[in-house]
Parts: sequence; C-alpha cells; structure tokens
Amino acid sequence: MNQFMSTLEKYIIPLANKLQANNIIQSISTGMMAMMPIMMVGAFASLLKGLPINVYQQFLTSSHLADLLNTIINVTNNMLALYAAFSIANTYTTRQEKDGFAAGLISLMSFFIVTPMLITGEGYSTVTNLPLTWLGSTGLFTAIIIAILASKIYVFILDKNLVIKLPEGVPEFVSKAFVSIIPGVLIVSVFALIAYVVQFTSFKNLHQVIYGLIQLPLQGIGGSVWAALLVYVLIGLCWFFGVHGMAIIMVVAPLWMAADAENMAAVSNGVANSNLPHIITFNWIGAVATCGGAGATIGLVILLTYFSKSKQYKALGKMVLIPSLFNINEPVVFGLPCMLNPVLFIPFLFTPVLLIALAYVLTVMGILPISNGIGAPIGTPLVITGLFNGGWRLALYQVVSIFISLAIYYPFFKIIDKRAFEEEKAAEK
Repeated sequence: MNQFMSTLEKYIIPLANKLQANNIIQSISTGMMAMMPIMMVGAFASLLKGLPINVYQQFLTSSHLADLLNTIINVTNNMLALYAAFSIANTYTTRQEKDGFAAGLISLMSFFIVTPMLITGEGYSTVTNLPLTWLGSTGLFTAIIIAILASKIYVFILDKNLVIKLPEGVPEFVSKAFVSIIPGVLIVSVFALIAYVVQFTSFKNLHQVIYGLIQLPLQGIGGSVWAALLVYVLIGLCWFFGVHGMAIIMVVAPLWMAADAENMAAVSNGVANSNLPHIITFNWIGAVATCGGAGATIGLVILLTYFSKSKQYKALGKMVLIPSLFNINEPVVFGLPCMLNPVLFIPFLFTPVLLIALAYVLTVMGILPISNGIGAPIGTPLVITGLFNGGWRLALYQVVSIFISLAIYYPFFKIIDKRAFEEEKAAEK
C-alpha cells in the first residue's frame, strides 16, 4: 500500500500541480466560469420555454412571451462563443498584467473575422446576416483557441515593446488605446489571412476545421462514460494528496460545458429528452457525482454526526453537516482528514465513480432523464441541483445516492471511529 501511495505521489501530484499552475488552463476555466451569469439566464429561459404543458405553451404563444424567451435564449445560449472569445482573452491577458479589456475586444474581432456571414442581394439591397450557427456551442472551441492565440500574441507584442508611444502629457486612457493599435492590426491580419486561406479548402471556414477535426473528436472521447470515470478517479487522487481537484476537471470542462449548451439548445428547440445529444455534461456530472462534495462524502458526514462514538468526530460531523448539503466539504477532507488517510482511500476514490457509472446505466436504460443542460449556481443544495438538471427523477437519484454513500462509507467509518474512540478513552485515563 505504501509503495502504491508513493508511486501515485511521484507521478500524479506533479502532473496535477502543473495543470493547476498552467496559465492557459486556468485562464480558460476562469474565463468560462465568468460566463456563469449568462449561462444561468439562458438556462432559466430554456426552462421556462420548455415546460411541456399545453395550456402554458398556448399562453406563451398567444402572449408573444415565447418570442421574448427565444430572444433571451439566442443572446445567451446561442452566443456563448462570443462571450468566451472575449472573457478568456481578457482573463489570460490580465493574468499577464496587461490590458485584458483591449485583448478581449481584439479576440472578439478576430472571432468575427473567421466567422462566415450570409450576404444576399446586390447594391443598395445587400443584406448581411450573421448566422447563429457558429456563435453558440458549435463555435465554442474556435472561440477558445482564438482567445488564447490572440491574447498570447498580444502579450508577446507588448513584451517586445512594439507599440505606439505617445508623449507623457497625453491622458492615460488615450495612450492605452494607442498601445493596442499595432497588436490589434497584426492579430486581426493573422486571422484574416487564415480565413482567406481556409476558404479555398473543402472546409470553407476555420469553424468547420476546428469543429470537424478537434471539437467533435474530443467531445466523442471526453463525452464517454469512461472518460468521466477516469477524470473522477484522478480528481479523487488529487484531493487525497491535498491538491484541489478542480485542476483536473477544468481540463475537460470546456468539452462538458459545450455538451450542456448543445443539450440546452436542443431542449429550447423542442427536442424530446430521449433524443438529447449528450449524457455526459458538466452539470450532469455535478448533479450525480458530488453529493456532499469531493468524494461524495455526504454519507460519511451523516455517519459522523449521528453514529459516531468519538466525541471529536461527532463534533466535526455536526459542524460540517449543513455545508455538506451544499457540496462544501473541505473541513471533512482536511479536518477528519480524508486526505492521506489510507482507511478512507477506497470509499473516497470510488464512491463518485460508482455514482457516475450507476447514473449512466440508468440513463441509458431510460430510467433517469438525460441532462437538459441547465445547471444551478455553485453551492446550490442537493435535490435542488437535480431538479434543475433533470427534474424529479434526477432529484430522487440524488436522495438515493445519499444512502449509497452511507452504505459504502459505513465499514470504513467504523474502523476510524473505533480507533478514535479508543484513543479518547485512553487519553481520559
């Protein structure tokens, strides 16, 4: 066991630390998280529009509220790529202590440069339309790649001091605007050249290249249940050794968030739940795998609170029970601790894995619904997250998962509780 732990500590933890310190991964994850208000507004609009009640749907149509909800969905869910292009570039450049706002605008402009437009008519009757096709989830990877490339070029140019400098007496906001001119021209020229070259290929535009060669294959791999299980094994290992598991999940978060967006778009278009494109999504994983937080420790916390003979463990359980209902369990991970605790290694690592596998099988069988892509804010309690993401059946599964967590943790809890109780008795003597 000690040799196994040493091997994990030697190879897994350095990798996790590198991911956690990687500027690109951190910028993508932070930039995507900054879009959460937009995604929540779109989620609520999709939820309101998609309620399968005939009378309610007739009311939405007759009152023209359906049109309003469609507009909200279009400017949120169906334009996520636009927000990502700005947000990720802004985040990356700001982390490099440069003007993130200017870099975000340049990234957004570059995204528009490579996005095909529909032009109809001639002369004064010419009409240019920007289709939503590539502005939502299907263009998300293009937006991420452009944001990172544009911001890295921007930072490189500024580091080389290839900028227009104005005299010291010029107001700061004016001089800052001029600093961004040369980087802006060069970056847009790069993406304009790429767009020009790609139009002569069979792909016709950069979106088709990235979606066909990168996004779809990655979604096929990252969207598999095996990838989800592997990710959660790695997350459990990170937490076990005291490294925040977010470093791992943020590697696949863009894939799973894109899957959420595609499911939401399908729901808003009236697609039946059984025909939604993705089972594995960011919000679905959060709903089924994290009952009580990392390691699905809600069962362990309940055992500590109500069944512990150890005074120390009982006090800890009472302290963390309420936070655990909101999936906040750092006090358990570091205070019990679960971290570096060989007795709790197996349940901490494999309880979330079992919950994902069981939920996936039940979803494939049609017992559980496919995720509608709608997520609740971070810190939303159990059952509520299930109601948001899949209705009463997913909420019921979360209740069942509490009992599964209880059953898995129970024999291991008995071992640590007995040991702690005996130590307390010995200390009293």
